[in-house]
Amino acid sequence: MRPKFPYFLPVFSALGLLIAGPADAGTFFVLETTRMADGKILERTELRAEGSRLRLDTDGGRSSVIYLADEQTVRVLDHEERSYLEVDQQTTESISRGLKRANREIRGRLDALPANQRAAAERLLNSTLGPDAAEARPQVVIVPTGGSDEIEGHACREFDVLKDGARVADVCKADFAAVGVVPETLDGLRQLAGFLRESLSALAPEGLRGRSLDALDSFDQLDGVPLRVRAYESGEPVRQSRITQIATRELSGRDFSVPEGYQKTAGLNVRDHLGSP
Repeated sequence: MRPKFPYFLPVFSALGLLIAGPADAGTFFVLETTRMADGKILERTELRAEGSRLRLDTDGGRSSVIYLADEQTVRVLDHEERSYLEVDQQTTESISRGLKRANREIRGRLDALPANQRAAAERLLNSTLGPDAAEARPQVVIVPTGGSDEIEGHACREFDVLKDGARVADVCKADFAAVGVVPETLDGLRQLAGFLRESLSALAPEGLRGRSLDALDSFDQLDGVPLRVRAYESGEPVRQSRITQIATRELSGRDFSVPEGYQKTAGLNVRDHLGSP
């Protein structure tokens, strides 16, 4: 099965800064992610949101992700293979425990290595399994720049997202009333952001957080609707995610369910790789 969680994480991170629609009606978004260097469109994502149910379609319509907040479950659909991968909080926590145990066991064998080999091995472990000790969550703050813009007819104010003092993103944020929503409509995506941040980041703490999950740490601080998010690397903007369409639509249960005939893959299971938790 082609779709993997790391592939979707940049999209999730941008969507984690968007909104869900009113409980009595579904909302349809189109989000375009472009490369700042040349304006090339890297991804076009369609998001359907209704209450605590979310669905995004990407990869040219070949892949979909369905998130059901009530079940704390993410399903990744491959429409070409007519299959899907299901991941829930219990599975990711089990994998996380297995990774931590493997981390401790491998580090326990490093003392026997020469100093240069031990240093190289420790760097490899830090970039894959993460540091041995629990890593402190970086300090992420949002500060106003005083600038403003207009995105798809909606006025928005500009803010910088700083991680440990360095700018990792900037956001153009509209007031809730300006786009016709209330703060409570954020609940579904807040839960998705928490699921990704707490569960999926544990699978590769440094690699995933460094590029994809910083935005999730600022999600709870946002008081409005970010319509544009630009990601920075080494102080320069490299990608931009921008809402290009917002519409109210009637959504059906089929939008949030696995189509008939799709086969469930084996999925992620810590016992397949690291033994019993």
